[in-house]
Amino acid sequence: MSTHDSLLIRASTEAPGEESPQPIYESVNPAVLAKIPMGARNLLDIGCGSGALGAAAKRRGELQVTGVTHSAVEATMARQHIDAVVLADLNAFDPLPLGCFDCIVCSHVLEHLGDPDEVLRRLRELLSPGGVLVVALPNVLFWKQRLQFARGRFRYADGGLMDRTHVRFFDWDTAAELIEQAGFVIVERVADGGLPLSSRFGRRGSQMLDGIALRRFPGLFGFQFVFVCGVRAGSA
Repeated sequence: MSTHDSLLIRASTEAPGEESPQPIYESVNPAVLAKIPMGARNLLDIGCGSGALGAAAKRRGELQVTGVTHSAVEATMARQHIDAVVLADLNAFDPLPLGCFDCIVCSHVLEHLGDPDEVLRRLRELLSPGGVLVVALPNVLFWKQRLQFARGRFRYADGGLMDRTHVRFFDWDTAAELIEQAGFVIVERVADGGLPLSSRFGRRGSQMLDGIALRRFPGLFGFQFVFVCGVRAGSA
């Protein structure tokens, strides 16, 4: 299984008393983990899934992690790995009572929300001075998906870029617009992915070719976009 697939696939489990399987998000997103500041002391993980990302972040040093999820099954799992878990509908959730955090993560969650702009505005109030927001969004125009569109295929799936629970879709520019319009300034943005068949050129050759491709054509060769953001001065 590729890194791309492992990031975006959903595992399913059937909780007691439930009539149908409920998706569980269990992956650690390495590109997001790498952007969480090593000096962070308290982290809010929106859409925390099973708590895997928070647990990985905690293993790097002293860090208090609070997660938010809409799934009771995920919440039960996450409480085994992180410090606190809030069960809430993310579309209507008021995060202010949680206090302030020096890092907030939204990894592959905003595309599932009806009004991600408003959710980001609420979260902006929780960032401590100098704190960072880390956002990861899937790229609906990744080259593999473009091939499907070119074949006239627009099909939802149980996971991946065309996950049937996605209600918003983003490209390189609209992803940035979403964040900036919510009152954040983008400090860093990267496309995570690679050039097809670049592995044939060995590790060093692959890294060089992937880097060139992602810098020149981020919206084509990146399967996800990762942003590191701060609060824009004067945002209210």
